[in-house]
Amino acid sequence: METILPGIELAFTFSNILLAVVGLAVGIFIGAIPGLNVPMAVALALPFTFALTPLSALALLIGIYKGGTYGGSISAVLINVPGTPAAAATAADGHALARQGKAGKALRMSLFASVVGEIIADIALIALAIPLAAFALNFGPAEYFAVGVFALTIIGLVSGGNLIKGLIAGTAGVLLATVGLDPLIGVERLTFDIRALSGGIDFIALIIGMFAIAELLIQVERSATNRISQRIAEDRGDDPAASRVSRAEFRAAFPAMLRGTPIGILIGAIPGLGSAVAAYLSYGLNKRFSRNPDQYGKGAIDGVAAAESANNAVCSSTMIPLLALGVPGDVITAIMLGALTIHGIIPGPALFDQQADLITGLFILMALTSVLHLVVGWAGLGLFVRALDLPRAVLFPAVFLVCLIGTYVATSSFFAVYTMLGVGVVGYLMLKVGIPVAPLLIGFILGPIIEVKLRQALLISRGDITVFITRPISAILLLLTLAVIVTIIVQSIRNARAGSKS
Repeated sequence: METILPGIELAFTFSNILLAVVGLAVGIFIGAIPGLNVPMAVALALPFTFALTPLSALALLIGIYKGGTYGGSISAVLINVPGTPAAAATAADGHALARQGKAGKALRMSLFASVVGEIIADIALIALAIPLAAFALNFGPAEYFAVGVFALTIIGLVSGGNLIKGLIAGTAGVLLATVGLDPLIGVERLTFDIRALSGGIDFIALIIGMFAIAELLIQVERSATNRISQRIAEDRGDDPAASRVSRAEFRAAFPAMLRGTPIGILIGAIPGLGSAVAAYLSYGLNKRFSRNPDQYGKGAIDGVAAAESANNAVCSSTMIPLLALGVPGDVITAIMLGALTIHGIIPGPALFDQQADLITGLFILMALTSVLHLVVGWAGLGLFVRALDLPRAVLFPAVFLVCLIGTYVATSSFFAVYTMLGVGVVGYLMLKVGIPVAPLLIGFILGPIIEVKLRQALLISRGDITVFITRPISAILLLLTLAVIVTIIVQSIRNARAGSKS
Protein backbone atom coordinates (compact mmCIF):
# COMPACT_ATOMS: atom_id res chain seq x y z
CA MET A 1 0.00 0.00 0.00
CA GLU A 2 3.00 2.30 0.51
CA THR A 3 3.52 2.41 -3.24
CA ILE A 4 -0.01 1.70 -4.49
CA LEU A 5 -1.66 4.78 -2.97
CA PRO A 6 1.00 7.24 -4.24
CA GLY A 7 0.86 5.46 -7.61
CA ILE A 8 -2.90 5.96 -7.79
CA GLU A 9 -2.46 9.65 -6.94
CA LEU A 10 0.15 10.01 -9.67
CA ALA A 11 -1.91 8.19 -12.31
CA PHE A 12 -5.41 9.53 -11.68
CA THR A 13 -4.90 13.17 -12.53
CA PHE A 14 -6.91 15.19 -15.01
CA SER A 15 -3.83 15.95 -17.11
CA ASN A 16 -2.85 12.27 -17.38
CA ILE A 17 -6.34 11.18 -18.37
CA LEU A 18 -6.63 14.03 -20.88
CA LEU A 19 -3.24 13.26 -22.42
CA ALA A 20 -4.06 9.55 -22.65
CA VAL A 21 -7.30 10.41 -24.48
CA VAL A 22 -5.46 12.80 -26.80
CA GLY A 23 -2.78 10.18 -27.44
CA LEU A 24 -5.37 7.53 -28.26
CA ALA A 25 -7.19 9.85 -30.65
CA VAL A 26 -3.99 10.92 -32.40
CA GLY A 27 -2.75 7.33 -32.55
CA ILE A 28 -5.96 5.98 -34.06
CA PHE A 29 -6.03 8.87 -36.54
CA ILE A 30 -2.41 8.30 -37.63
CA GLY A 31 -2.76 4.52 -37.67
CA ALA A 32 -5.83 4.73 -39.90
CA ILE A 33 -3.96 6.62 -42.64
CA PRO A 34 -1.88 4.31 -44.84
CA GLY A 35 1.70 5.52 -45.06
CA LEU A 36 1.72 7.27 -41.69
CA ASN A 37 3.03 4.94 -39.01
CA VAL A 38 3.05 4.71 -35.23
CA PRO A 39 6.83 5.27 -34.78
CA MET A 40 6.43 8.48 -36.77
CA ALA A 41 3.58 9.63 -34.52
CA VAL A 42 5.48 8.79 -31.31
CA ALA A 43 8.61 10.52 -32.63
CA LEU A 44 6.65 13.65 -33.52
CA ALA A 45 5.00 13.74 -30.09
CA LEU A 46 8.27 13.30 -28.20
CA PRO A 47 9.37 16.98 -28.28
CA PHE A 48 6.03 18.07 -26.83
CA THR A 49 6.54 15.90 -23.73
CA PHE A 50 9.55 17.77 -22.40
CA ALA A 51 7.47 20.25 -20.40
CA LEU A 52 5.35 17.44 -18.91
CA THR A 53 5.92 15.25 -15.89
CA PRO A 54 7.37 11.80 -16.70
CA LEU A 55 4.04 10.05 -16.14
CA SER A 56 2.13 12.60 -18.21
CA ALA A 57 4.63 12.19 -21.03
CA LEU A 58 4.19 8.42 -20.90
CA ALA A 59 0.39 8.83 -20.86
CA LEU A 60 0.58 10.62 -24.21
CA LEU A 61 3.10 8.24 -25.79
CA ILE A 62 1.37 5.08 -24.56
CA GLY A 63 -1.96 6.40 -25.84
CA ILE A 64 -0.45 6.97 -29.28
CA TYR A 65 1.17 3.52 -29.22
CA LYS A 66 -2.01 1.63 -28.31
CA GLY A 67 -4.31 3.77 -30.46
CA GLY A 68 -2.03 3.62 -33.49
CA THR A 69 -1.66 -0.16 -33.32
CA TYR A 70 -5.45 -0.50 -33.39
CA GLY A 71 -5.96 2.31 -35.91
CA GLY A 72 -4.25 0.37 -38.67
CA SER A 73 -7.23 -1.97 -38.75
CA ILE A 74 -9.58 0.82 -39.89
CA SER A 75 -8.01 1.24 -43.32
CA ALA A 76 -7.34 -2.51 -43.45
CA VAL A 77 -11.05 -3.22 -43.07
CA LEU A 78 -12.42 -0.41 -45.24
CA ILE A 79 -10.04 -0.24 -48.19
CA ASN A 80 -7.88 -3.36 -47.74
CA VAL A 81 -4.79 -1.18 -47.18
CA PRO A 82 -3.31 -1.86 -43.73
CA GLY A 83 -2.50 1.37 -41.92
CA THR A 84 0.21 -0.51 -39.98
CA PRO A 85 2.13 -3.72 -40.80
CA ALA A 86 0.39 -5.46 -37.90
CA ALA A 87 -3.00 -4.83 -39.51
CA ALA A 88 -2.13 -6.85 -42.61
CA ALA A 89 -3.45 -10.02 -40.95
CA THR A 90 -6.65 -8.17 -40.01
CA ALA A 91 -7.24 -7.14 -43.62
CA ALA A 92 -7.76 -10.72 -44.78
CA ASP A 93 -11.11 -11.18 -43.03
CA GLY A 94 -11.88 -7.59 -42.09
CA HIS A 95 -12.09 -6.38 -45.68
CA ALA A 96 -13.96 -9.51 -46.70
CA LEU A 97 -16.60 -8.56 -44.11
CA ALA A 98 -16.64 -4.99 -45.43
CA ARG A 99 -17.37 -6.26 -48.96
CA GLN A 100 -20.34 -8.10 -47.46
CA GLY A 101 -21.68 -4.84 -46.01
CA LYS A 102 -20.43 -5.68 -42.49
CA ALA A 103 -17.66 -3.11 -42.13
CA GLY A 104 -19.12 -1.83 -38.86
CA LYS A 105 -19.13 -5.34 -37.41
CA ALA A 106 -15.48 -5.89 -38.37
CA LEU A 107 -14.38 -2.53 -36.97
CA ARG A 108 -16.17 -3.07 -33.68
CA MET A 109 -14.79 -6.58 -33.27
CA SER A 110 -11.34 -5.19 -33.99
CA LEU A 111 -11.82 -2.64 -31.21
CA PHE A 112 -13.15 -5.19 -28.70
CA ALA A 113 -10.34 -7.65 -29.41
CA SER A 114 -7.69 -4.93 -29.18
CA VAL A 115 -8.92 -3.79 -25.77
CA VAL A 116 -9.21 -7.36 -24.43
CA GLY A 117 -5.65 -8.08 -25.58
CA GLU A 118 -4.35 -4.88 -23.99
CA ILE A 119 -6.01 -5.46 -20.61
CA ILE A 120 -4.75 -9.04 -20.27
CA ALA A 121 -1.28 -7.93 -21.37
CA ASP A 122 -1.36 -5.12 -18.78
CA ILE A 123 -1.95 -7.75 -16.10
CA ALA A 124 0.99 -9.75 -17.45
CA LEU A 125 3.18 -6.63 -17.34
CA ILE A 126 2.31 -6.06 -13.68
CA ALA A 127 2.93 -9.73 -12.82
CA LEU A 128 6.21 -10.23 -14.70
CA ALA A 129 8.07 -6.92 -14.69
CA ILE A 130 8.77 -6.75 -10.96
CA PRO A 131 10.11 -10.35 -10.56
CA LEU A 132 12.30 -9.86 -13.62
CA ALA A 133 13.60 -6.59 -12.22
CA ALA A 134 14.29 -8.22 -8.86
CA PHE A 135 16.39 -10.85 -10.58
CA ALA A 136 18.21 -8.16 -12.54
CA LEU A 137 19.33 -6.45 -9.31
CA ASN A 138 22.20 -8.94 -9.37
CA PHE A 139 23.52 -7.26 -12.52
CA GLY A 140 26.82 -5.40 -12.58
CA PRO A 141 28.68 -3.73 -15.49
CA ALA A 142 29.62 -7.12 -16.99
CA GLU A 143 25.99 -8.30 -16.97
CA TYR A 144 24.73 -5.03 -18.44
CA PHE A 145 27.34 -5.28 -21.18
CA ALA A 146 26.14 -8.81 -21.96
CA VAL A 147 22.51 -7.62 -22.00
CA GLY A 148 23.46 -4.83 -24.41
CA VAL A 149 25.29 -7.22 -26.73
CA PHE A 150 22.37 -9.65 -26.59
CA ALA A 151 19.98 -6.80 -27.38
CA LEU A 152 22.06 -5.97 -30.46
CA THR A 153 20.95 -9.29 -31.91
CA ILE A 154 17.61 -7.53 -32.40
CA ILE A 155 19.25 -6.10 -35.51
CA GLY A 156 19.20 -9.55 -37.08
CA LEU A 157 15.47 -9.79 -36.37
CA VAL A 158 14.50 -6.40 -37.80
CA SER A 159 16.69 -6.48 -40.90
CA GLY A 160 13.85 -7.39 -43.23
CA GLY A 161 15.47 -10.58 -44.48
CA ASN A 162 18.75 -8.90 -45.44
CA LEU A 163 21.23 -9.43 -42.60
CA ILE A 164 24.11 -7.60 -44.29
CA LYS A 165 22.10 -4.41 -44.81
CA GLY A 166 20.80 -4.62 -41.26
CA LEU A 167 24.33 -4.91 -39.90
CA ILE A 168 25.42 -1.91 -42.00
CA ALA A 169 22.60 0.17 -40.53
CA GLY A 170 23.29 -1.04 -36.98
CA THR A 171 27.01 -0.30 -37.28
CA ALA A 172 26.18 3.19 -38.59
CA GLY A 173 23.98 3.73 -35.53
CA VAL A 174 26.74 2.67 -33.13
CA LEU A 175 29.20 4.93 -34.97
CA LEU A 176 26.85 7.93 -34.79
CA ALA A 177 26.48 7.36 -31.04
CA THR A 178 30.23 7.90 -30.56
CA VAL A 179 30.04 11.48 -31.87
CA GLY A 180 30.52 14.04 -29.09
CA LEU A 181 32.23 13.83 -25.71
CA ASP A 182 33.71 10.60 -24.42
CA PRO A 183 31.32 9.44 -21.65
CA LEU A 184 34.14 8.64 -19.19
CA ILE A 185 36.96 11.09 -19.82
CA GLY A 186 35.19 13.93 -21.65
CA VAL A 187 37.40 14.11 -24.76
CA GLU A 188 35.73 15.16 -28.02
CA ARG A 189 35.33 12.41 -30.63
CA LEU A 190 34.41 12.68 -34.32
CA THR A 191 33.18 16.27 -33.99
CA PHE A 192 35.45 17.59 -36.81
CA ASP A 193 35.83 20.83 -34.83
CA ILE A 194 32.10 21.54 -35.15
CA ARG A 195 31.09 22.92 -31.76
CA ALA A 196 27.43 22.00 -32.26
CA LEU A 197 28.46 18.32 -32.40
CA SER A 198 30.20 18.35 -29.02
CA GLY A 199 26.94 17.20 -27.43
CA GLY A 200 26.57 14.42 -29.98
CA ILE A 201 23.93 13.77 -32.62
CA ASP A 202 20.64 15.03 -31.22
CA PHE A 203 18.32 12.14 -30.42
CA ILE A 204 15.16 14.06 -31.34
CA ALA A 205 16.59 15.16 -34.69
CA LEU A 206 17.64 11.59 -35.45
CA ILE A 207 14.26 10.08 -34.53
CA ILE A 208 12.11 12.60 -36.39
CA GLY A 209 14.37 12.66 -39.43
CA MET A 210 14.77 8.91 -39.72
CA PHE A 211 11.13 7.98 -39.17
CA ALA A 212 9.00 11.02 -40.03
CA ILE A 213 10.87 12.87 -42.79
CA ALA A 214 12.13 9.71 -44.52
CA GLU A 215 8.66 8.14 -44.52
CA LEU A 216 7.13 11.43 -45.66
CA LEU A 217 9.47 11.60 -48.65
CA ILE A 218 8.57 8.02 -49.58
CA GLN A 219 4.85 8.81 -49.43
CA VAL A 220 5.25 12.01 -51.46
CA GLU A 221 7.11 10.04 -54.12
CA ARG A 222 4.38 7.41 -54.22
CA SER A 223 1.68 10.06 -54.47
CA ALA A 224 3.52 11.71 -57.36
CA THR A 225 3.92 8.47 -59.27
CA ASN A 226 0.47 7.12 -58.53
CA ARG A 227 -2.26 9.73 -58.57
CA ILE A 228 -5.03 7.18 -58.40
CA SER A 229 -6.36 7.71 -54.88
CA GLN A 230 -7.73 4.93 -52.78
CA ARG A 231 -11.37 5.34 -51.82
CA ILE A 232 -13.31 3.87 -48.98
CA ALA A 233 -15.59 1.02 -49.90
CA GLU A 234 -18.95 2.40 -50.96
CA ASP A 235 -20.84 0.09 -48.64
CA ARG A 236 -19.76 0.97 -45.11
CA GLY A 237 -22.42 -1.17 -43.57
CA ASP A 238 -25.44 1.07 -42.94
CA ASP A 239 -27.62 -1.83 -41.79
CA PRO A 240 -27.64 -1.68 -37.94
CA ALA A 241 -27.65 -5.47 -37.65
CA ALA A 242 -24.64 -5.70 -39.93
CA SER A 243 -22.77 -3.06 -37.92
CA ARG A 244 -23.20 -4.59 -34.47
CA VAL A 245 -21.34 -7.45 -32.83
CA SER A 246 -23.91 -9.69 -31.20
CA ARG A 247 -23.30 -11.42 -27.89
CA ALA A 248 -23.23 -14.77 -29.65
CA GLU A 249 -20.56 -13.51 -32.08
CA PHE A 250 -18.49 -12.07 -29.23
CA ARG A 251 -18.69 -15.33 -27.28
CA ALA A 252 -17.72 -17.29 -30.38
CA ALA A 253 -14.71 -15.02 -31.01
CA PHE A 254 -13.61 -14.80 -27.36
CA PRO A 255 -11.57 -18.06 -27.45
CA ALA A 256 -9.61 -16.61 -30.38
CA MET A 257 -8.80 -13.57 -28.22
CA LEU A 258 -7.70 -15.82 -25.36
CA ARG A 259 -5.38 -17.70 -27.72
CA GLY A 260 -4.12 -14.59 -29.47
CA THR A 261 -3.33 -12.52 -26.38
CA PRO A 262 -0.68 -14.89 -24.87
CA ILE A 263 1.00 -15.02 -28.27
CA GLY A 264 1.14 -11.22 -28.33
CA ILE A 265 2.49 -11.13 -24.76
CA LEU A 266 5.24 -13.63 -25.57
CA ILE A 267 6.22 -11.97 -28.85
CA GLY A 268 6.22 -8.51 -27.25
CA ALA A 269 8.42 -9.64 -24.36
CA ILE A 270 11.06 -10.87 -26.84
CA PRO A 271 12.86 -7.78 -28.17
CA GLY A 272 12.77 -7.25 -31.90
CA LEU A 273 9.85 -9.37 -33.11
CA GLY A 274 6.98 -6.89 -33.06
CA SER A 275 3.22 -6.84 -33.43
CA ALA A 276 3.13 -7.94 -37.09
CA VAL A 277 4.77 -11.26 -36.15
CA ALA A 278 2.31 -11.69 -33.28
CA ALA A 279 -0.70 -10.96 -35.49
CA TYR A 280 0.28 -13.49 -38.15
CA LEU A 281 1.19 -16.19 -35.63
CA SER A 282 -2.11 -15.74 -33.83
CA TYR A 283 -4.06 -15.69 -37.08
CA GLY A 284 -2.42 -18.92 -38.28
CA LEU A 285 -2.80 -20.69 -34.94
CA ASN A 286 -6.47 -19.78 -34.62
CA LYS A 287 -7.15 -20.89 -38.16
CA ARG A 288 -5.77 -24.30 -37.20
CA PHE A 289 -7.99 -24.47 -34.10
CA SER A 290 -11.08 -23.03 -35.77
CA ARG A 291 -14.12 -25.19 -36.39
CA ASN A 292 -14.51 -23.46 -39.77
CA PRO A 293 -10.99 -22.87 -41.12
CA ASP A 294 -12.34 -22.60 -44.65
CA GLN A 295 -14.03 -19.32 -43.67
CA TYR A 296 -10.70 -17.66 -42.91
CA GLY A 297 -9.98 -15.11 -45.60
CA LYS A 298 -13.67 -14.99 -46.52
CA GLY A 299 -15.00 -13.00 -43.56
CA ALA A 300 -14.32 -14.97 -40.35
CA ILE A 301 -15.09 -12.67 -37.43
CA ASP A 302 -12.82 -14.71 -35.15
CA GLY A 303 -9.98 -14.16 -37.62
CA VAL A 304 -10.26 -10.42 -36.97
CA ALA A 305 -10.34 -11.06 -33.21
CA ALA A 306 -7.29 -13.33 -33.34
CA ALA A 307 -5.10 -10.85 -35.21
CA GLU A 308 -6.14 -7.74 -33.27
CA SER A 309 -5.93 -9.25 -29.78
CA ALA A 310 -2.35 -10.39 -30.49
CA ASN A 311 -1.01 -7.22 -32.07
CA ASN A 312 -2.37 -4.94 -29.33
CA ALA A 313 -1.19 -7.26 -26.55
CA VAL A 314 2.33 -6.52 -27.80
CA CYS A 315 1.91 -2.84 -26.79
CA SER A 316 1.98 -3.72 -23.09
CA SER A 317 4.36 -6.66 -23.10
CA THR A 318 7.10 -4.72 -24.93
CA MET A 319 7.30 -2.62 -21.75
CA ILE A 320 8.45 -5.69 -19.76
CA PRO A 321 12.06 -5.79 -21.06
CA LEU A 322 12.14 -1.98 -21.25
CA LEU A 323 11.27 -1.40 -17.59
CA ALA A 324 12.95 -4.47 -16.10
CA LEU A 325 16.19 -4.52 -18.10
CA GLY A 326 16.32 -1.20 -19.93
CA VAL A 327 16.17 -3.07 -23.25
CA PRO A 328 13.61 -1.74 -25.77
CA GLY A 329 11.27 -4.38 -27.16
CA ASP A 330 10.69 -2.59 -30.45
CA VAL A 331 11.25 0.71 -32.24
CA ILE A 332 8.49 2.50 -30.33
CA THR A 333 9.74 1.45 -26.90
CA ALA A 334 13.21 2.50 -28.07
CA ILE A 335 11.79 5.99 -28.55
CA MET A 336 10.13 5.73 -25.12
CA LEU A 337 13.51 4.78 -23.66
CA GLY A 338 14.83 8.04 -25.06
CA ALA A 339 11.87 9.91 -23.55
CA LEU A 340 12.49 8.39 -20.11
CA THR A 341 16.19 9.20 -20.32
CA ILE A 342 15.43 12.79 -21.25
CA HIS A 343 13.31 13.04 -18.09
CA GLY A 344 16.18 11.66 -16.02
CA ILE A 345 14.65 8.20 -15.57
CA ILE A 346 16.90 5.23 -16.33
CA PRO A 347 14.87 2.01 -16.83
CA GLY A 348 16.22 -1.08 -15.17
CA PRO A 349 15.97 -3.05 -11.94
CA ALA A 350 17.06 -0.14 -9.73
CA LEU A 351 14.08 1.89 -10.94
CA PHE A 352 11.68 -0.42 -9.09
CA ASP A 353 13.41 0.39 -5.78
CA GLN A 354 14.22 4.04 -6.33
CA GLN A 355 10.90 5.15 -7.88
CA ALA A 356 8.40 2.46 -6.93
CA ASP A 357 5.53 4.94 -6.88
CA LEU A 358 6.29 5.96 -10.46
CA ILE A 359 6.28 2.32 -11.60
CA THR A 360 3.00 1.68 -9.77
CA GLY A 361 1.51 4.79 -11.35
CA LEU A 362 2.68 3.62 -14.76
CA PHE A 363 1.06 0.20 -14.29
CA ILE A 364 -2.22 1.84 -13.30
CA LEU A 365 -1.94 4.25 -16.22
CA MET A 366 -1.41 1.38 -18.69
CA ALA A 367 -4.64 -0.29 -17.53
CA LEU A 368 -6.50 3.02 -17.49
CA THR A 369 -5.39 3.75 -21.06
CA SER A 370 -6.73 0.36 -22.17
CA VAL A 371 -10.16 1.17 -20.70
CA LEU A 372 -10.11 4.64 -22.26
CA HIS A 373 -9.20 3.01 -25.56
CA LEU A 374 -12.61 1.36 -25.67
CA VAL A 375 -14.34 4.66 -24.93
CA VAL A 376 -12.35 6.75 -27.41
CA GLY A 377 -12.45 4.09 -30.12
CA TRP A 378 -16.20 3.62 -29.78
CA ALA A 379 -17.03 7.33 -29.63
CA GLY A 380 -14.78 8.39 -32.48
CA LEU A 381 -15.11 5.48 -34.89
CA GLY A 382 -17.00 7.46 -37.52
CA LEU A 383 -14.61 10.39 -37.27
CA PHE A 384 -11.51 8.22 -37.53
CA VAL A 385 -12.94 6.60 -40.66
CA ARG A 386 -13.18 10.07 -42.23
CA ALA A 387 -9.43 10.48 -41.73
CA LEU A 388 -8.97 8.31 -44.81
CA ASP A 389 -10.62 11.02 -46.92
CA LEU A 390 -8.02 13.70 -46.07
CA PRO A 391 -6.27 14.92 -49.23
CA ARG A 392 -2.56 14.18 -49.21
CA ALA A 393 -1.89 17.75 -50.43
CA VAL A 394 -3.05 18.98 -47.01
CA LEU A 395 -1.76 16.14 -44.87
CA PHE A 396 1.86 15.96 -46.01
CA PRO A 397 2.70 19.68 -45.61
CA ALA A 398 1.08 19.65 -42.17
CA VAL A 399 3.23 16.70 -41.07
CA PHE A 400 6.37 18.40 -42.43
CA LEU A 401 5.55 21.60 -40.54
CA VAL A 402 5.07 19.64 -37.31
CA CYS A 403 8.49 18.01 -37.86
CA LEU A 404 10.19 21.41 -38.17
CA ILE A 405 8.40 22.97 -35.21
CA GLY A 406 8.76 19.90 -33.00
CA THR A 407 12.49 19.63 -33.56
CA TYR A 408 13.15 23.32 -32.94
CA VAL A 409 10.93 23.47 -29.85
CA ALA A 410 12.71 20.44 -28.41
CA THR A 411 16.25 21.62 -29.06
CA SER A 412 16.13 25.42 -29.55
CA SER A 413 18.73 24.80 -32.23
CA PHE A 414 18.63 25.39 -35.97
CA PHE A 415 21.55 22.98 -36.26
CA ALA A 416 19.27 20.23 -34.91
CA VAL A 417 16.68 21.16 -37.55
CA TYR A 418 19.32 20.90 -40.27
CA THR A 419 20.43 17.57 -38.77
CA MET A 420 16.83 16.34 -38.82
CA LEU A 421 16.45 17.25 -42.50
CA GLY A 422 19.78 15.68 -43.42
CA VAL A 423 19.00 12.50 -41.50
CA GLY A 424 15.60 12.41 -43.22
CA VAL A 425 17.23 12.44 -46.66
CA VAL A 426 19.66 9.71 -45.56
CA GLY A 427 16.75 7.68 -44.19
CA TYR A 428 14.89 8.10 -47.47
CA LEU A 429 17.90 6.85 -49.44
CA MET A 430 18.26 3.91 -47.04
CA LEU A 431 14.64 2.91 -47.62
CA LYS A 432 15.07 3.26 -51.38
CA VAL A 433 17.99 0.81 -51.44
CA GLY A 434 16.38 -1.56 -48.95
CA ILE A 435 18.45 -0.75 -45.86
CA PRO A 436 16.17 -0.88 -42.79
CA VAL A 437 16.22 2.16 -40.50
CA ALA A 438 15.26 0.35 -37.26
CA PRO A 439 18.73 -1.25 -36.78
CA LEU A 440 20.33 2.21 -36.98
CA LEU A 441 18.17 3.44 -34.11
CA ILE A 442 18.86 0.29 -32.08
CA GLY A 443 22.61 0.69 -32.60
CA PHE A 444 22.44 4.38 -31.69
CA ILE A 445 20.68 3.64 -28.38
CA LEU A 446 22.58 0.51 -27.36
CA GLY A 447 26.02 1.68 -28.48
CA PRO A 448 26.71 3.99 -25.50
CA ILE A 449 25.36 1.41 -23.01
CA ILE A 450 27.66 -1.30 -24.35
CA GLU A 451 30.69 1.01 -24.49
CA VAL A 452 30.31 2.40 -20.97
CA LYS A 453 29.58 -0.96 -19.33
CA LEU A 454 32.45 -2.64 -21.18
CA ARG A 455 34.91 -0.03 -19.98
CA GLN A 456 33.53 -0.04 -16.44
CA ALA A 457 33.76 -3.83 -16.22
CA LEU A 458 37.36 -3.79 -17.45
CA LEU A 459 38.26 -1.02 -15.01
CA ILE A 460 36.80 -2.97 -12.09
CA SER A 461 38.53 -6.20 -13.17
CA ARG A 462 41.78 -4.30 -13.95
CA GLY A 463 41.70 -5.35 -17.57
CA ASP A 464 40.82 -9.00 -16.98
CA ILE A 465 38.59 -9.85 -19.94
CA THR A 466 37.56 -13.17 -18.38
CA VAL A 467 35.22 -11.22 -16.11
CA PHE A 468 32.57 -11.61 -18.81
CA ILE A 469 32.66 -15.42 -18.73
CA THR A 470 33.43 -16.03 -15.05
CA ARG A 471 30.24 -14.28 -13.92
CA PRO A 472 27.38 -16.78 -14.54
CA ILE A 473 24.68 -14.37 -15.75
CA SER A 474 27.03 -12.61 -18.14
CA ALA A 475 28.32 -15.94 -19.49
CA ILE A 476 24.79 -17.27 -20.08
CA LEU A 477 23.74 -14.09 -21.88
CA LEU A 478 26.81 -14.16 -24.11
CA LEU A 479 26.16 -17.83 -24.93
CA LEU A 480 22.57 -16.94 -25.83
CA THR A 481 23.90 -14.13 -28.00
CA LEU A 482 26.18 -16.56 -29.80
CA ALA A 483 23.31 -19.01 -30.28
CA VAL A 484 21.05 -16.30 -31.73
CA ILE A 485 23.82 -15.11 -34.08
CA VAL A 486 24.42 -18.65 -35.34
CA THR A 487 20.68 -19.18 -35.82
CA ILE A 488 20.29 -15.92 -37.76
CA ILE A 489 23.29 -16.71 -39.99
CA VAL A 490 22.06 -20.25 -40.71
CA GLN A 491 18.57 -18.96 -41.49
CA SER A 492 20.01 -16.28 -43.79
CA ILE A 493 22.04 -18.90 -45.67
CA ARG A 494 18.97 -21.10 -46.06
CA ASN A 495 16.91 -18.19 -47.33
CA ALA A 496 19.65 -17.26 -49.80
CA ARG A 497 19.85 -20.85 -51.12
CA ALA A 498 16.06 -21.07 -51.39
CA GLY A 499 16.00 -17.80 -53.28
CA SER A 500 18.72 -18.90 -55.71
CA LYS A 501 16.88 -22.16 -56.43
CA SER A 502 13.60 -20.38 -57.13
